[in-house]
Amino acid sequence: MSDVSLPEQIRLLRLETTAAIAQRETLAVEARSALIAALENRLICRPGCEDALAEWGLEPLPQRWTVCAEAVLSYTRSHTDDQQAREQARFGVPDEVRRLDPAVAVYPRQVVEVTREPGGEASPTRYRLTVRVDLQTWATATRAVDAQVAAQAAVQRQLPVLAAAGIMLTGLTWHAVDSADDGATDTGSGARTAGDQLDDDLAAAIAARDGAFDALASLRRRIRSRAIRALVDDEFGGSSHHVAPRVDGFLTGLGLDALPRAHHVIAVADLVLLVAADTAEQACEAVRDTMRVVTTDGSDETRSWCAYGWTDREHASVDRGRWRVPWRHEYEIRLRDQATSADAAAAAELRVEADLTRALTGVDHQLITVTATVETAGIDLCLDPDRD
Repeated sequence: MSDVSLPEQIRLLRLETTAAIAQRETLAVEARSALIAALENRLICRPGCEDALAEWGLEPLPQRWTVCAEAVLSYTRSHTDDQQAREQARFGVPDEVRRLDPAVAVYPRQVVEVTREPGGEASPTRYRLTVRVDLQTWATATRAVDAQVAAQAAVQRQLPVLAAAGIMLTGLTWHAVDSADDGATDTGSGARTAGDQLDDDLAAAIAARDGAFDALASLRRRIRSRAIRALVDDEFGGSSHHVAPRVDGFLTGLGLDALPRAHHVIAVADLVLLVAADTAEQACEAVRDTMRVVTTDGSDETRSWCAYGWTDREHASVDRGRWRVPWRHEYEIRLRDQATSADAAAAAELRVEADLTRALTGVDHQLITVTATVETAGIDLCLDPDRD
């Protein structure tokens, strides 16, 4: 930007920052929606979904909250005498309250007043009952504060219904909803802060742009790593061959890179080792000791294969004072970045030859043939959440 004026540099940086913030917010919304859809379709479990959302710093799942309040309930009913009226006030609740939808549970706590209404001495007599009550209702929301707002609104909408039935619910005092899970989540506040700091200072503009890009890259990295870890740790259950395409579709659906592809290759090397020994059994044991250096039961950062081999002493023969012991070594190799199966097979043969040549340096042997066969081609199931 050396040929661009300072105001123009800052303007372009602001555009880049705003774009990165928008991309992060979009990714957060889409990732959360996709995860909830997977939960609803029973592709993932609720604890796994909750863990992923927390790890990504996204809004938690909605849950059902119990919201409590205190109020004064006042209504009129007919009773035969004062005692019956007071019993109703202490223990009863009008049926209209019980039939509210959404449900509201009301529990009498203290009788405030029981008074006869004017109207003569006819029986039963009408009484006005006024009672302090505890109230409970329920709301589904992501946060406790949202649940309380929803509950208050729901109860407020039903007050006219009660009033039409001669029932008054007044003096509502709502209790705060407490939950250990009701912590604030990071939905991009860092990126927004960076964007808000943009001013006419070039260094600040660059720092804000870098912060926004870092926040976007961090969320992408965390989403990808958590998805791969779930696949590697078998959190989904079932065959990895069936689960891996779903994980792959989840990532690509969010605009992230697909899972690595690999060719699964079986390569068989036939060779003969020449050893000095008194018996065929001793010769075979010596060969087994020699070949341990090229036997491995798992791939790692330096080897993309596992390998093992075997021989049969019945096929060992003596040649000019030494035993010729045939050995078959089998490699199971996963190769990435090979365009075709033919390319993968050729690459596997070269790797096997190189591995045997390196391991058997100084050992008298003859490599007879190496034959590679591609078993499958598709998503590589040997994944590392930190690298892939």
